[in-house]
Amino acid sequence: MKVILLGLICTSFWSFAGPGSIPARVNVESPFATQDLLSRRGELEPPSELFGTNELNQVLFSDMHEQNVNLKKVKFYLLNGETRMAQVHLRKLAYTETKLKPIIYRYLGILSFIEGKFQKSYEYLSAKELQSLPHYSKICALKVLNQVVLSNVTLLEDEWKRCQLESFKHFNSGNYVWIETLVQMKLKPRIGLTKIPFKNIRLSSLNNDQLKIFLKLALYLNQEKLIEPELTDLDQMQIKDTEVRELIGQLYFRLGHFAKSYRFIEDLDSPNAENIKGNLYVLRQKYELAYAQFKLALEKKQNSQNAMERILPLAWLLGDWEEGAKIAERVIASPQTQVNKMTLISAFYTQKGDYAKAKDVLDSIVLRSRRGTEIDVTQLLSFVSLMQNRPDVIKKQAALSCAQFDMINCWLSFQMDQWDSFPLSIRRPDKMLVKKDWEKLSQEDLDEPLKETIYVNQLDIEELDDKLIKLTPDAP
Repeated sequence: MKVILLGLICTSFWSFAGPGSIPARVNVESPFATQDLLSRRGELEPPSELFGTNELNQVLFSDMHEQNVNLKKVKFYLLNGETRMAQVHLRKLAYTETKLKPIIYRYLGILSFIEGKFQKSYEYLSAKELQSLPHYSKICALKVLNQVVLSNVTLLEDEWKRCQLESFKHFNSGNYVWIETLVQMKLKPRIGLTKIPFKNIRLSSLNNDQLKIFLKLALYLNQEKLIEPELTDLDQMQIKDTEVRELIGQLYFRLGHFAKSYRFIEDLDSPNAENIKGNLYVLRQKYELAYAQFKLALEKKQNSQNAMERILPLAWLLGDWEEGAKIAERVIASPQTQVNKMTLISAFYTQKGDYAKAKDVLDSIVLRSRRGTEIDVTQLLSFVSLMQNRPDVIKKQAALSCAQFDMINCWLSFQMDQWDSFPLSIRRPDKMLVKKDWEKLSQEDLDEPLKETIYVNQLDIEELDDKLIKLTPDAP
């Protein structure tokens, strides 16, 4: 491409020259071709440009520029937890031939790790483009973590040794302790291993970055009690850090010291702080305040899984069906829990009274999954069909629910067999007349025994039968 462009430029120098430019033909008999230039000074004009600098840069560097822009977007979305958007831009780059392949594979590995696809992440980070310096030092820690998760102990020890040698400049003491503990837990698990990182460590002597690492490690390893005495020794500079206070609040919450936890996070407005406040309100049974706190956390972080998982039961409890349906649709579900998510969405739509949307979600479950015959799905389908007057579906789903010991659907199935217009009757607007004669009968005392009128004596029947079939062998 560059050679072609260069040829075009050289050609254009002669073929696109102005009227006062050097002629294309020169006198070959002249001792030199430019002997008359002196007399023509001031008449000559430079040739017009066929391709300017901008055009050349656009042709030669537009692809690289576009790839750089996409990678910047990917990094931005990864840092903000928007994995879906990051994946969209990475797909644009995954199948292109570019010098940025190592960076693309690194981002794909990070993205897969965040989404919990550890095997896929390990495959991306094992690409040959990433196995040499300087790229290996940037991905080896994440590659080791994937091996820890996948229990790939045969390669883990050698990989971790190489990673320490080639990326020692990238590790600080806090990060090294964290990953070293995880590796040892996988390679040589033993009692007391999770306490080793906190021995002979004074939290007050650490800078804020190192302090955060150790506080997070204590939360991950469930060693809150081990470092609790150290928390009172932290100085004012450490406590002023909002992230440190948030972590301390989480530690005290784990330990059950709710008043101390609230004092540390009271004036914080981060998503995690809002979630902790919401949990504290739930424990005090102040569900409306807790609901508001979790909604604040969700506004600050739109994909906060903790906030969504806590909002959903509160939305059901408080009867906010519309908001519950919206939140349920935003929940990130794994392939194993996707049907559970869809069932929950249909339940919220059913409670809201939007039976058309509930039907669409339930039909999708039946068509795409084998779990369409489970009790939760069949119960919702029978009720939604009842509200939409679909007798055939009602009978089918009620029978499936009845077979799973749902007595209400057994009663519904009986009603549908006896009364075809039952769906219309149950939804009629006028007030239904209810007679509670059973309550009166259940409270009355019946002292008189039942008397049966005997029309045929049983002994006579037995004698007649004996004469016919000889019930007793010795009978005459």
